[in-house]
Amino acid sequence: MNIANETQDTCLPLLVLVDDEPEILTALERVLRGLPINIQSFSSALAALDYCQHNQPEIVISDQQMPEIEGCAFLHEIKALWPQSQRIILSAHQDFDKISKAFNSGTVDRFICKPWNNKELKFIVTKALDNTPLKSTEVAEKDFINEPINFHGIVAADEAMKELFVSIRHAATTNAPIFITGETGTGKELVAKACHKESYQQDQPFIAVNCANFTEHLMESQLFGHTKGAFTGATASQEGLFAAAKSGMLFLDEITTLSKTLQAKLLRVVQEREFTPLGTNKLEKFHAQLISASSNSIRQAVLDGDFREDLYYRLNVITFCLPPLRDRGGDIVLIARYFLKKYSKIENKSFIRFSKGCLQIICQYDWPGNIRQLENIIHGMVILNTGEKLTSEMIIKALSSTVGLSDNILPVSGRVTRPAIQSEKRSDTTIEKTSTAIPANNQTEIIPLWLTEKTAIENAINYCQGNIPQAAALLEVSPSTLYRKKLSW
Repeated sequence: MNIANETQDTCLPLLVLVDDEPEILTALERVLRGLPINIQSFSSALAALDYCQHNQPEIVISDQQMPEIEGCAFLHEIKALWPQSQRIILSAHQDFDKISKAFNSGTVDRFICKPWNNKELKFIVTKALDNTPLKSTEVAEKDFINEPINFHGIVAADEAMKELFVSIRHAATTNAPIFITGETGTGKELVAKACHKESYQQDQPFIAVNCANFTEHLMESQLFGHTKGAFTGATASQEGLFAAAKSGMLFLDEITTLSKTLQAKLLRVVQEREFTPLGTNKLEKFHAQLISASSNSIRQAVLDGDFREDLYYRLNVITFCLPPLRDRGGDIVLIARYFLKKYSKIENKSFIRFSKGCLQIICQYDWPGNIRQLENIIHGMVILNTGEKLTSEMIIKALSSTVGLSDNILPVSGRVTRPAIQSEKRSDTTIEKTSTAIPANNQTEIIPLWLTEKTAIENAINYCQGNIPQAAALLEVSPSTLYRKKLSW
């Protein structure tokens, strides 16, 4: 491109294309020409970098393998210049290790494989344009801070979870493998489904399978499919999950339970994007995006010799780490209320709220089974009780019957040191004093309302060890209200 050409329309978002092959640049321009963007193309990464020193791009699409500088290194420089830009890597090479590191470090936002699908390419660029404001930390804090959202069934107000949602939007536009890690019950399949719903393949199948539920032979047949007579009992041909997923997404949960033999075969599928059904030598193409997950440490499985290191690196291109429920602050209450509303409607009950005692127990319990355990506990309480609110006695009984606790002992998380609520009489009182005491009222002294409010808020924040969203949930106000109050003092 001639940099001296200044006839561009500066009112449109700037998209910079970089590829050392001119015919690739021409093909990209042809596909993207109809979009409302200003396209500037470069066959030299260094020339593109020089151009970007003086021009702010909204989107940069770069090839990975280039003679002057690799794409990931080039995009690292672009990020240093314009951190709010959307950076997309384009590659026909299986350079998963470098791309994985670049993606997880935030250098690369999206990944496109060569040869690309024209409709998919336009979808990704359009998505990048739509998501550009979400990249700004300042905008995110201004518009979304502490406001609860429901992202494809994942309820959260926690900022770390909102960052995860942005990452999901980015990762969903690529067909690179995604790995999800987190404790049992943290919502790994929900994240996989969110990736599918945000992707270009959202109208294609989403297939989930738990690898721990099958023997080695059955798992191989499930994945690869088989022809009639391929083995004893194969009375008819059966399509495998690799074929059934088509151009959608295949989610393999608890992948560390696969045998070493199956791991080797899966490695070839990931590398070559092709597979052979049992009982035939015919190669078939694998078009779906692969998402895998494990509740156990896959790195530890590699160290123990139970999981192939080469497969680990192939699957670990993009990684999402889901926090346990006990580390999500005020999200615990948000999720609990979501399930209360959901199951009250399903079971035709009239529950509309939790008692304060019940909420305190929900907040302080460790929830070893995470979201799944919380959901089951609330569902059970809704079924077995009547009324408008769930009480502390109800949840203590529910926890006792499911995890074998006595009515007088309730596990408290190591992250907080506050007593469990024993009865509804105690739970209906205000939050127990923890630091600042409200001055005693007498006949000669009237405490200003603002001071009473300030003291109550400070007590709640101290009670929750500085966790403002959790304190807001106990006070039954929004976290933004507490932030405004603190700023006004």
